[in-house]
This record gives sequence, C-alpha cells and structure tokens, in this order.
Amino acid sequence: MRALRGLRDILKTIAQDVEVLPAVGGAVEDLERPDFEEREDQALNEEEKVFETIFERPARDPYRHVPPRGRSEQHLFRYFLDGSFRSYFLGTMLEHERESPVHYAQIGACVLRREDDGSVRREILRVEHILLAGKQRLSKAVWWKLEDLASAASIKLLDLMEKDVVSAVLSDFDLRNKAGGKVRFAMRNLEAEVIEQILPRLSMERWLIADGSLLFDPILRRLSTGEEIKPVIGVSKNFRKDPQFVFGRGPRAERRSIYKLLADLQAEHRTAVFSAQGGRVVFWYVRLREQKHLDYPLMGVVKVELVNPSREPVPSDLIDEISQSLVAERSVTPHGQDRRWHAHLYPIYLAERAVKENLVSREVVQQFLKWR
Repeated sequence: MRALRGLRDILKTIAQDVEVLPAVGGAVEDLERPDFEEREDQALNEEEKVFETIFERPARDPYRHVPPRGRSEQHLFRYFLDGSFRSYFLGTMLEHERESPVHYAQIGACVLRREDDGSVRREILRVEHILLAGKQRLSKAVWWKLEDLASAASIKLLDLMEKDVVSAVLSDFDLRNKAGGKVRFAMRNLEAEVIEQILPRLSMERWLIADGSLLFDPILRRLSTGEEIKPVIGVSKNFRKDPQFVFGRGPRAERRSIYKLLADLQAEHRTAVFSAQGGRVVFWYVRLREQKHLDYPLMGVVKVELVNPSREPVPSDLIDEISQSLVAERSVTPHGQDRRWHAHLYPIYLAERAVKENLVSREVVQQFLKWR
C-alpha cells in the first residue's frame, strides 16, 4: 500500500503541471496477450530459422524415449522460478502539443524450493512497482520531475520509448500498446536478478527450472560465465512456430517443419538437441502427454533450453536425465484453471500463483489511483 500511496501523490503532483485525460475508473487493467511468450521466443533469436546440427553426443536419433523418473529415484529439480505482473493504463498526460500515456505496473518473481517429501516453500520473492511514460513525448522538466517523485516513492520510472528486445515486437506508434512489452521486459530483468541470487544454492544434483526462454540477454549473460554448464533450464509452454529442422546431409537430407517434428514425437519422448547462437544455447522438445486427448500436435509439448558455455556438443545422458525428470513433473496439473494446463509443470504453476497472491488486486489499485 505504501507504493500505491506514493504513486497517488505522484499523480496528484504531476497533474498540477500537465493536463490529464484520466482512464475511465482511474485505472484500466492491461490484459496480457496470450501469444506474447511465443512472439518473445521468436524475437530473441529472429535471425536463426533453420537448425541443422544435432548438438549432442553420442546420440544422433531424431527421437529418444525418456520415461518418467520421479523424486523417489532422483530428486533433480529442487527450485522453480516464475514471474508475473499486473499492468494498468492510468490516463494520458497532455503538455501543449506533447502527449504520453501513463501506466502503472506491479512485477514479481518467485523461487519455490521443494523438500524431499514433495512439499514446497517460498525461497525468494521479489515484487517491484513501476511507472511508465514516454520520455520523448514530454518536456525535460516534466520528465525530471517524474524521476524525482518516483525515486522518492521507491518506484521505478521506465521510458516507454526505450528500445528493448521484448517490446520491439510491438509498434512504436501506439505507446499504450507497447506498455505490455515494456512491463514484461522489466519482469524478465527481475527474473534474471533472482536467478543470479539463487545460483550459489544450486548444484548438478539440485537444479532450477525457470519458466520461459533463457535467450533473454541478462539471463543468458549470467549463465554463460565460465566453462561449466549451470544447473538451470528454461521451459517454455508457448514457443515459435516458424523454425525448420534438417536431419542428415547431402541429397538425403530431410527438412521438417516444427509441426512435422512434433506430430511424430510420442509421449514420454524427446527430440534431438539443436543449437542456437553457435552452440551458446541448446534446446530440444519433450512431449509430456499423449496426443489423443489434445487438440493439435503442439499441445502437451514443452521447449527446453540449456545454456552451454563451452559451445561443445552436450552429453546425451545429461539431456535424457533432465527430460526424464521433466516428464515426471507432469503428474499434477491445474486442469480447468489455465488454458495451458497440458504443458504445465505444477511447481511452476505454484510459483506463478505465489507472485500473483502478493500483487495488489485490481479493485484496490482502481480505488487508490484516481487523478485529482
């Protein structure tokens, strides 16, 4: 509530310098785009679309059987990270011929730790408050005043027009539309900080699963130091649909679309491992569920990423071990509570819930944030 009171004072003060067209009701929640995770995955590695090198040793098969291997056999995954946010359009600031939308958002990231008995508890939880406006759409005096007011209220001020890889998939023309990408970028930065915080507690027997891609630069940079693989994987439920995969060489080489690749992927199997960015990251796909109960071939599949500092082919045994433990995580899912249930890993779902439960509700935000 302290942050909301501070933000309310900011709105009250800045309204003395600019004309304001408030949002109806004081704050309108921005709904997250359902395909944004897929668009982000594409934007993070836009230049690579054809993957033709199987980047593991010694296996060379397109598919490998990875039956579930649960905690009773090997408790590989101990930590689970996810982030979430809530974003609100507050109104439009008018300053002579200039205008800029104003948004407020709460972002959060949580790591859960799972004990030997399967119970989970919160290991790290961070929540931040941010204010967003277009710096070039306002005078320097107004922007500097916003900076001072936000700093005094312990709120981060972000420029809607500053370039970043996440919001770059959205047009600069409509800054209100761009706010969702900027908020997501801020959330991913917070996740990167949390990963760095949790790294000393990990080992090759105690891994972290992070929701989403590891190609995001602050995360990738932190996991690329040294020569050894860090015990962190990124798991994506939604991923790009445009890559092509080539198996074999010469005239017998076979090219498959991702739809063909995953249509032939059986339950409790994984694909071969491919490399991105010259081997800096390796990725593969794992089918958690049989297709017969799902609508189309890409459902029930997750994309898995592993940062590979040595840029050498990764051991097939390690990929099998990770994939078997992932298949075992499918056993409990929030069916009916999330449209992505078919690809959920339950502890990740719990981490997301833990963040959302610590964000202020829409009703409270609307009550607090009204322009005077």
